[in-house]
Amino acid sequence: MKYAFRLLHIFLIVFFLNSTFFLVVDGRIGKYVCAEEREPADEAFYRIHPPYTFDPRFFEHEHLFDLRRRNTLVDKGLSFDLVYTADFVTNHSGGLKKAGADIDTTISYLANTDLAIELDMEKAGFWKGGIFHAHFFDHHGAKPSEDYIGDLQVVDNFESNKVTKLYEFWYKHAFELFGTDLSLLIGQHDLNSEFNITEYGMLFLHSSFGFNNEISNNIPVSNFPVAAFGFRVKWEPTEYFYFMAEISDGDPGKNNSGFDWTLDSKEGFLNFFELGYHFGDQEVSRTMPGTYKFGGWYHTDEFDDIRDTDENDNPLEHDGNYGIYFIADQMLLPGEGDTGLGAFFQLGGVPDDRNQVDFYVGGGVHYKGIIPSREDDMLGLAVAHASISEDLRDIEKMDRHETAVELTYRAQVLPWLAIQPGVQTIFNPGADSSLDNAVVSIMRFQINF
Repeated sequence: MKYAFRLLHIFLIVFFLNSTFFLVVDGRIGKYVCAEEREPADEAFYRIHPPYTFDPRFFEHEHLFDLRRRNTLVDKGLSFDLVYTADFVTNHSGGLKKAGADIDTTISYLANTDLAIELDMEKAGFWKGGIFHAHFFDHHGAKPSEDYIGDLQVVDNFESNKVTKLYEFWYKHAFELFGTDLSLLIGQHDLNSEFNITEYGMLFLHSSFGFNNEISNNIPVSNFPVAAFGFRVKWEPTEYFYFMAEISDGDPGKNNSGFDWTLDSKEGFLNFFELGYHFGDQEVSRTMPGTYKFGGWYHTDEFDDIRDTDENDNPLEHDGNYGIYFIADQMLLPGEGDTGLGAFFQLGGVPDDRNQVDFYVGGGVHYKGIIPSREDDMLGLAVAHASISEDLRDIEKMDRHETAVELTYRAQVLPWLAIQPGVQTIFNPGADSSLDNAVVSIMRFQINF
């Protein structure tokens, strides 16, 4: 935990210095100025500083460096977000940490730096309805699930190989079609940025609350850390219903640079479909907002049978792979504004003759503003259960399941800084009966520049 305390120490020093500087600039130290006479602080600041200088009241801003030029660029159609995420993960017991095993038990560190850029073509003075999007990221650090825990669902949703790459690059165009909304997207696109999402589940650090494990564990899919080239259509006939479909490269591969957009029919194609119904206003919890999604997918490549073989002891091959899923988010106990207690539910199934995980169920509760004076903080408790294929259990002698339970609290310390501690218990890590249940803690720091 020494790294976390060092970061917190540095933050407190910077916070104090900038707070003092703001009071001096605003005239609150050593001088009394009535409200009618005082010049607005932002006008006074930019009158004596260049326009690219950030406002010393940084602790009130959405971004750490809330440059005046940022708003100018947004007005002209160009927006960007730079986010740094650092995780400190410790496996306290169980998993690959066996008695006498040569496993490092110290805190493991991993970090992700994301840069997302968007250009609104209408605001930029070109044409209406078009948006270009690019997303780059740099990832470095440890791989705790692979090296220290041995779980198959992955405790940290940022775990990846070390890489700096272009992650997404796509163009989206929105139309009005006979009084309905239609949008088309083409390019390198993360499926999970739109499909199979639970809004309340996004709070959690465990990977399965982002993308159902019966999908991410069984097929090559366009998802962090590798996105694939695809084409997506979304139709919204009313404000309550939508239908989405996407066809994408069936095997994104490593794509370490992010510029490999080759399509090969031998690798197959992945087809995703989702029908959704939503109601209420997410910003007003008293409207009891809810979203219910039903989806399915089909992969056209060939997949080996888990158990059965031919006369040459080669695995039998199946034409294609497929699955269905259901996602629900529902406000249960509303509060003021967007605060309150909500719940989410995930369910998915696939054939057990060609997939390691044949059934997944997850869900949990999410309370925003549980402390009255901290309406932006969030508390969550969730469970992710991955069932192992019976065919695979027969030949590999695996346990029936791996189940993860997570408790986490996200503290929005400043608009641009969040600190999120969490603890997870992994039952049957890797569905391996030789491994004890693992207890894992994660401390996440996230800064929006």
